[in-house]
Amino acid sequence: MPTYNRVLLKLSGEWFSGEKEKGFDQSTFEIVSQTIKKTSDTQLAIVLGGGNIFRGKELKNLNIDQVSADYIGMLSTIMNGIALSNYLTSQDCKNSLFSSFAIGNFVKAYSKEEADNALESNNTVLLVGGLGNPLFTTDSTASVRAVELNSNIMLKATNVDGVFSTDPKIDVNAKKYKNLTFNEAINKNLKVMDQTSLCFCRDYGLNVRVFDANKKNALISAINGDEIGTLVHD
Repeated sequence: MPTYNRVLLKLSGEWFSGEKEKGFDQSTFEIVSQTIKKTSDTQLAIVLGGGNIFRGKELKNLNIDQVSADYIGMLSTIMNGIALSNYLTSQDCKNSLFSSFAIGNFVKAYSKEEADNALESNNTVLLVGGLGNPLFTTDSTASVRAVELNSNIMLKATNVDGVFSTDPKIDVNAKKYKNLTFNEAINKNLKVMDQTSLCFCRDYGLNVRVFDANKKNALISAINGDEIGTLVHD
């Protein structure tokens, strides 16, 4: 079982909302805080999505362009970061919140050096605001930040137990992959991450583990290097 000194965890906004369709679920916040406490030997950075607050498809009928929709999505991730940071502080989990762009005087702009220092000081680093540019997904954010911060692995927490040949919620015969190369995922157009993220991770040799975050202790198991879900590798 591998030992990870530094991990980048991508949490989707949809997972954040738990059993609710929108907003926040106390149970998911508790899972994150308990995970941090039980994996304190690992330096942890978390990239947050914003789907529990806003999804781009909601603006299609309003004729709002993609660029504007992406900026709204970035702001949604920042809301999640503020909420999670405040909750973690209340649970005595040291954390540092960074956005790709500063928000007033209460959310600092991301700096690799400051994020590195925070991780070295055993602070959980929360990364929000995407990459600060439209047309890039939070998966792209996670892959770029993981490489920047010299993470040993990128963990993608989802609502599905790994990567499948087709959508397992639709196709009962969908095949689950235990191991998968980036080229296989790209050539088969598997819905692991967007193609930009897959190519970036492949080119920088950053392995990605995709797993179901709803399973008991799944976040802890993934951070500890257990073979759950699917490992996408070079």
